[in-house]
Amino acid sequence: MSGMKHEANQSAIAGGTFLSEPMPADILALTLTDADGKKFTFESLKGKYVVFANFLTSCQEICPMTTANLRDIGDAIAASPLASKVVVLDISVDAKRDTAERLRKYIDLYSSTHFNAATSDNATLAKFWSYFGAPFSKQAFAAADLKSLPLDWMTGKPNEYDVMHPDLVAIVDDKSNWAWLDLGAPQVGTTIPAKLKSYLSEEGLKNLKKPEGVTWDTKAVLGALSQLTGVKL
Repeated sequence: MSGMKHEANQSAIAGGTFLSEPMPADILALTLTDADGKKFTFESLKGKYVVFANFLTSCQEICPMTTANLRDIGDAIAASPLASKVVVLDISVDAKRDTAERLRKYIDLYSSTHFNAATSDNATLAKFWSYFGAPFSKQAFAAADLKSLPLDWMTGKPNEYDVMHPDLVAIVDDKSNWAWLDLGAPQVGTTIPAKLKSYLSEEGLKNLKKPEGVTWDTKAVLGALSQLTGVKL
């Protein structure tokens, strides 16, 4: 599959930046587990393009919108000639809570089979996301927060901590090169599940309406894939 010509560190037409960085063998070999309990590595995905972003299922500020964008991207790809050539993944930063079972319940809320989610142990996720320039850190909630934040959408219990992380979306190409990156909060173009909308904090509701600062959207991802593959999306 031959894409349109582009250079490393060149801005993509629809947003984001093209890269040309072969993924190291140790990162390609990291074992992840998807929402169905299936283990895989990025090495095992060689031959496909991988669209992925960072998230956690307990997020109340940004991640439900990230997942909504990935759902829409997955649905668009499924209806295109790239259906068998692209994998769309939400990859967790919260090893403790984000089990495969919880991932499955979370993405099922989005009513689409065209994307998946993945998790692993904390050390693996830390190494994975550090490579992509997105280290994460656990932050305990203050007592006042514990009283004011909505109860967890799945357990109905208060969450004791959040996981702080920079927001990004990226593409690894079919030759296992880190090929594209966009940063910022997701600008969501459609709806999010009602259960997760009711779980958003005040800041999350603001982000749903209009996130502040740098943003990315589905057009940026689909545009980058079009340039990389030569297939119009």
